[in-house]
Amino acid sequence: MRRSAQSPVLADLWVFPGGTVRADDVAIESQELFAESSPEAAHRALAREPGGPAATPVESLGFFIAAARELFEESGVLLGNGPHRDGDGLADLRVAVERGRPFHEAARQLRARFSLDDFVYYAHWITPEAIPQRFDTRFFLARMPDGQEATPSSFEMAEGVWVDVATAVERARARELSLHFATLNHLRRLAPYDDVEQLFAFARGKPVVPVMPNTRETEGRIIPFLPPEIEGVW
Repeated sequence: MRRSAQSPVLADLWVFPGGTVRADDVAIESQELFAESSPEAAHRALAREPGGPAATPVESLGFFIAAARELFEESGVLLGNGPHRDGDGLADLRVAVERGRPFHEAARQLRARFSLDDFVYYAHWITPEAIPQRFDTRFFLARMPDGQEATPSSFEMAEGVWVDVATAVERARARELSLHFATLNHLRRLAPYDDVEQLFAFARGKPVVPVMPNTRETEGRIIPFLPPEIEGVW
């Protein structure tokens, strides 16, 4: 998805859906959306060596909740189980969440319930210190639910495309897609897997090495790059 050129964060770059953990993401009402998954289970899921989980189990679960919310906000895709709804009702709730309504309120209205199994923890990236806007980001894989269609947020995104990994990487190489550095590196890491089951099996068993890219300055621009020892092992 391409972020709006007016966005204060990653303007005009193609990225995966995502964002910050909000206060309501760690509220008890949000935790109850994962009725069969405890904060302690989320903590264990993020404790993939050599990396580690968030500071507390509740914060660890907050990453999963934020992932579900941001995916809903930015792409209109709602994970989890439940009746849900199509059409204007779902669209109105999506807009309300984008404008700050707690996600747990919308999810309850849609009778949606989530599980840690809806997500596969994949990577942990930290913005280099030389870059002013810094993030501590967890990346997840998820299956596209049947019967849903991704549509870009009219508030945060300029456009969206649904393409395979090889096409995205090739379009980036041809300078048709201005991919964020982390996005491009994730796509390259996913590229060897043509089969979703193989990809998910790999993702569930691989180590999660925290990644903080190195940087160099070129013509007044800060350019991130991965040190050789981290290439292909994170």
